[in-house]
Amino acid sequence: MTAAEVIAEKERLLREDPEYRAEVERVEALRSQRVAELRAAAQPVVRDLAAIGIEVGTLWDLYKVPGSRPAAFPVLLAHITLDYPDGVLESIGRGFGHKSARAWWPELKEIYLQTKVPVVRNVLAAALSDCAAKDQYEDLLSFVNTKRLGATRIYFLRPVNRIGNRMQAGKGRAVVQSFSEDPVLGKEATAILKGRSSNQ
Repeated sequence: MTAAEVIAEKERLLREDPEYRAEVERVEALRSQRVAELRAAAQPVVRDLAAIGIEVGTLWDLYKVPGSRPAAFPVLLAHITLDYPDGVLESIGRGFGHKSARAWWPELKEIYLQTKVPVVRNVLAAALSDCAAKDQYEDLLSFVNTKRLGATRIYFLRPVNRIGNRMQAGKGRAVVQSFSEDPVLGKEATAILKGRSSNQ
């Protein structure tokens, strides 16, 4: 069945099958309710951003305000450790996914290492891997070798490879190679070594 046929079948069911239509409407109502709940829960962060001149409808819109992230980081740092729903914590953490977050490396690193909240650890691992440079290479090595950090360590293999290889030919590759048999990191390490990674 082609994608067009699947779409046509869904449209037919919506028109002709009241039970199917009711289920679709129920699921959509639940999704809309969840979105509204997350928007409401994120309002303290949105208000604090507005107080410093960063007007966003949702936290996901932060990237749309040019140059706003450096000013937003203190607000985001103040909120990432608070008790929010996972969806709000994820959107706060995604705000750090920018090279300019490097200036806040010590704070992000401390929260990443100390948090017990899986979604916070995950989004901060992504943010740290995005903003890492040569000066953070030793931290990256420490992260990938700290097993208690779990699967979030996978985010650091590519920057370890990229930065290490720029520092000295084969340096990053050797580190990645050492994880090729690791039960958590092995698949990604192998993909990087075989050249199926965007960061060679």
